[in-house]
Amino acid sequence: MPQRRHLPRTGPALTWPPMSVDTGLLAARYAFVGLALVWLWLATRVRRPSWLIAGVIAANAWVWAETNLPLQQIYGVSRSRDRVGNLALCQVVAAGNSPIRTAQIGQLHFEPFWSAFTAVASGFDPERLLHLYPFFSLLGAAGFALSLYLALRPPEAAGDCWSGWERALVAGFATLLSSSPLEHMGIYRQPWAMTFLLKPNHALGLVLFPIVLAVFVRARGFRGRLAAGLLLHLLGWVFILHMGYVAVGLVVYAALSLAARHPERRRDVLDAAVTIGVNAAVVSPYIVMLFLGYPFLDRSPMMTIAETSPHLLETTARVAPLFALGAWGGLVAWRRQDRLGRVWAAQLLAAYVIWVGYLALGALQVARERDEIYYWVRFLTAASAGIGAWDVARRLAEAWKRVVPDPVRAAAVGVVVLPFSLPYWWNPSTMDTYFTASLPPLSDALREPTDYLRRQTPRDAAVLSDGDFARYAAALGARRVLAADAFHQPKDVLRRFAVQDAVLTDDTGAVLRDLDEYGQRWGVSEWYAAVTPRWLAALGTGLTLDDVRRRAHLEPVHFWGDERGEFVAIFKVRR
Repeated sequence: MPQRRHLPRTGPALTWPPMSVDTGLLAARYAFVGLALVWLWLATRVRRPSWLIAGVIAANAWVWAETNLPLQQIYGVSRSRDRVGNLALCQVVAAGNSPIRTAQIGQLHFEPFWSAFTAVASGFDPERLLHLYPFFSLLGAAGFALSLYLALRPPEAAGDCWSGWERALVAGFATLLSSSPLEHMGIYRQPWAMTFLLKPNHALGLVLFPIVLAVFVRARGFRGRLAAGLLLHLLGWVFILHMGYVAVGLVVYAALSLAARHPERRRDVLDAAVTIGVNAAVVSPYIVMLFLGYPFLDRSPMMTIAETSPHLLETTARVAPLFALGAWGGLVAWRRQDRLGRVWAAQLLAAYVIWVGYLALGALQVARERDEIYYWVRFLTAASAGIGAWDVARRLAEAWKRVVPDPVRAAAVGVVVLPFSLPYWWNPSTMDTYFTASLPPLSDALREPTDYLRRQTPRDAAVLSDGDFARYAAALGARRVLAADAFHQPKDVLRRFAVQDAVLTDDTGAVLRDLDEYGQRWGVSEWYAAVTPRWLAALGTGLTLDDVRRRAHLEPVHFWGDERGEFVAIFKVRR
């Protein structure tokens, strides 16, 4: 940016130095290389794995900072429906509403943990949450790296295996080498940006995932299995797909143990069965809720995989070096024959089994959330590549018949992979459309009306509007809505849109009975109608803003814009 500018209240409370964005990003990449080399050299002097994992966390923070500091609004909020959707889920809970309900009144929410977590973190203050929200992305990236480092410690001494240096490399590979430079031009974009930056709610599942494995590995007896099952259940409340992926991994683990006739195969099968069984028993009401609230088994031509799609090549040939090193790391982990290594290898194999299985789901027209399993595969493959790289470095040292201390070996691996790491090549200005869309301040058409809703209306109020503006009334205004576009639709969505249209078209006030019914059932104290040109045009009746003003049940309370152009007119619905 040519000069320093204050960010709007709905953006991160940060500023970018007075230089152009491209110049700043270029300087950040050059600075990272120098600092990374110095950090790796110091690792050979400090000789503590904690120094290396601190560097991994700092590198993730570096990418987060160079992507977020230049922005004049929350990353992706004006462009991404996913970003608006998950922000809306959090804002309405921060305003004091139930975490098991979505931003659309009365609709069940099948991933309530995130909205409850962010609401508590903000002190149930939607204004504060808007400032905090960008930092949850940093928390997710740093938390995943730290979780891998801490949770992958073996229950007992394992010699060179799973040392702190190896685990630091695993964390570094998983976060900093799971994405590739040309991915932004492919079907699936960079896993780091699409997970940590865009969907920190899903990133929280990655943070919890290694902890679930750690508890499962240490499970002895029913109490340990119960703890593992409950943690797996918690993972489901965070992100149900991650729960499913881990459960499949436990099934593969038990199957591999039986096939290999491992001495602990009976314990392995029992542990997996009880853990999954406890999870299924506790999560069963949740599954019922999912069936009732979301048509995830409904077939759709959009949920297919084209016959010409390079589906099997996306996670293999397209990232061949990472795939090869990750496959080797998975094999190394399995051959260790310790329980942790076998569980990890099974999770990696299960991820690829699910990826291949999507071909069958595509044939049934139910191949939903393909991007999520792609990111899962990439994160696990990259983490396994860290195991493989540590083993390759050991073998090279043995081949040269030299004793290489662990700090030197880890630093050498870091230097070799530095040019492939995310901070080395990441340029959001050319690789991330959400970044470029978030550089200018939020438009007044969104900011001023939603500021009014957030600051001047009761927290238990609800908003009627066109489907597009309704999303922002929830995400930025922190108010529930009757219906919105691009959200998971409630079953009575057609009636909801009909009711809110009648608020503008019915001059008898009869529609107020329907609003009272919704309000009494779901605790809405007041209704507000945010009228836009888009909403009036969608009615197809030639209704004008002046006509709306003449409705006896609508009281004007706020106006932004030009009546002959773009505007948002907010009315309070009189009882």
